[in-house]
Amino acid sequence: MNSTTKNKIGLALSGGGYRAAAYHIGTFRALNRLGILDNIDVISSVSGGSITSAYYALNKDDYDGFEKSLIRKLQKGVLSIAVINLVMVVLIIALSVWLLGWWIILPDIFLLFFFCYRLLPFSFWIKKSYNKLFFKKSKLSDFPARPLIAINSTDVVTGTLFTFSQIKMAGYRYKRDSNNPIFNHKEFPVANAVMASTCVPFAFSPIKISEKYYNVPLKKEEKKPLLIDGGLYDNQGAHKLSEENSSYHTQYIIVSDAGVEEMNAKWAFNIPLMLVKTTNIMMRRIKTFQIRSNIYSRNDKDVRYAYLSLGWEVNDRPVQGFIDNIKGEHIAPELYEYHNIKEDDVADLKHKDRSISLAASLRIMGHLKLNIKWQELEAIMPTKEEHNIAKTVGTNLTSLKEKQITALIKHSNWLTEVQIRLYLPYLITK
Repeated sequence: MNSTTKNKIGLALSGGGYRAAAYHIGTFRALNRLGILDNIDVISSVSGGSITSAYYALNKDDYDGFEKSLIRKLQKGVLSIAVINLVMVVLIIALSVWLLGWWIILPDIFLLFFFCYRLLPFSFWIKKSYNKLFFKKSKLSDFPARPLIAINSTDVVTGTLFTFSQIKMAGYRYKRDSNNPIFNHKEFPVANAVMASTCVPFAFSPIKISEKYYNVPLKKEEKKPLLIDGGLYDNQGAHKLSEENSSYHTQYIIVSDAGVEEMNAKWAFNIPLMLVKTTNIMMRRIKTFQIRSNIYSRNDKDVRYAYLSLGWEVNDRPVQGFIDNIKGEHIAPELYEYHNIKEDDVADLKHKDRSISLAASLRIMGHLKLNIKWQELEAIMPTKEEHNIAKTVGTNLTSLKEKQITALIKHSNWLTEVQIRLYLPYLITK
């Protein structure tokens, strides 16, 4: 591992609209209580997670104020002006039909097909709402020196990530001498970066970088970035943290995933809705690949992960999962020592005789629960009803009810502490 990234701690915040923005508050709460939050070196986020990461960066010196104000703000939506824009266009089309007759429908369809993003610039209006509600015209240079904030979007031109931070704006094929960067990141608005990260395909207009944010012109063969939702490329936000040659690479990675595993064919009865479904399937496949690659198939044993997901039920399954990972040899050796797990128990756990393996599993389960203070964790565990409320929250940018936010926070707060105590206990300082 590169010596500059050794012992660095990274936090990855997934996408998922307001649901993700609220869910990650619980992760911040747990990290703050465990004394880890102030030691985070990099926060990498996509889509809804970028709302939380950017808002935290601008308010990190007052944690209680950050949490309370963000909870309050998430009870207000940012789509109202965009909806008014849509209604106005629909009314204009209806008026044209009423005045000129049904023949005008074909020209109207033509205009919408070729000029949809100009007639319905939803991203422009949402960006304004972001500024008013969350970011108050802040620039990337207003972020603190630490933690390093990586707000990720997907570049349609290159099919890879384009990342905004307080040290640079960069993506594949847009690299120059570090002393002469292409983009002026210092003056770039935070709201624009978050809008690019949350720019859902099919729904919002793609984001372009204005000429005033270029330090030098692109080469003739280079095309300007066209940015959409970062979750399309990496919906966990972990890619930049795990990529060894990345400026954002860290040794310890905490992944807060607000995704829900359940898939179904509901609302898949027309082409646009089916496109959304197929996109979700592809994103889920990428997520599965990343988890297996980063956590279960890494040859680089220096990298350590703690992963949590809204899709996980509220029981002791995470502890059993840790035991399964011991059996599958996915657990770092120093964790055995840290948790005082005996080598004989590990050997019995891997025994071919199922009765011996099961007995060892039960012994290790009891030992781990005592070691991670399971009784204390049970006290903050959400109920199944609260978990169901959290899982049914949509991934859009409409206002959330207080009980929805509370349920989301409670799940991630509990599960973050469970996973940290299991997988990264040596980071705890309180």
